[in-house]
Amino acid sequence: MGKKILVMGGEALKNQVKGPVTLHVVERIGKYPPPEDIRTVPRIIEDRCIMCGTCVDVCPNHCLWIEKDDKDNGMIWFLSPQCMWCGHCQTYCPKDAIHVDRDPSSSNTLFSFNVRQDYEMLCAKGSFKGEKAEKKLAEVIEEGGKKLKEIEEFRS
Repeated sequence: MGKKILVMGGEALKNQVKGPVTLHVVERIGKYPPPEDIRTVPRIIEDRCIMCGTCVDVCPNHCLWIEKDDKDNGMIWFLSPQCMWCGHCQTYCPKDAIHVDRDPSSSNTLFSFNVRQDYEMLCAKGSFKGEKAEKKLAEVIEEGGKKLKEIEEFRS
């Protein structure tokens, strides 16, 4: 019992010295202030998207990520539970290719913390379109299913 208290006390002191874990979020929000009226889910207009990755760079919660081979081929993914609907992606997109859906009830991914369904492909371009995108989505869903199974086993 005494050893646990010492370990916990050591961890508490270490965390006090390190500072907040989410400091990078505060720094990004300071650098890229969010618009006041936006609080919903991003959607990408594929025809306008140039796969520049600006939306990924400005996202303070890292809920967007890009996977690409070259300039014209890639996919942009979205992890809905991490999104705080700040609107940075829309504000800083150089081609006005990303918009936020103003009606949060229209998205079935909001507040659905199901590991298999929280990943959403927002955009697929070039060689990533079609079969490759469907295959990647199936892989992500399968991986999410494994994680969900692990969570269920852990809880029981």
